[in-house]
Amino acid sequence: MLGEPAGDGPRFLLPGRPTSRPRSAGWVHTRMKQHGLPNISARNTAMIEVVAELPPIVVSDLFGVGASTAHGWARFVQDDWAEYLAACESTSSKE
Repeated sequence: MLGEPAGDGPRFLLPGRPTSRPRSAGWVHTRMKQHGLPNISARNTAMIEVVAELPPIVVSDLFGVGASTAHGWARFVQDDWAEYLAACESTSSKE
């Protein structure tokens, strides 16, 4: 049975030992792998969703990734249609 942290401390979805601390990322990765759950693709999907909604610098602070990494993700998921529309216009004007 999982114990609850004493006092007004944070409550974690996956409490560690002591329960006032969360489980490590390595532990979660290992358990997911044991159960055949795709953790890398799930992580990437979650990161794409977050970067599409928040500025890269906020993502960098929230998840502890480098600013350049967060900006790279943002460029990857940008929903800027300008290049696509320009290509369509140049194609249609040639006809």
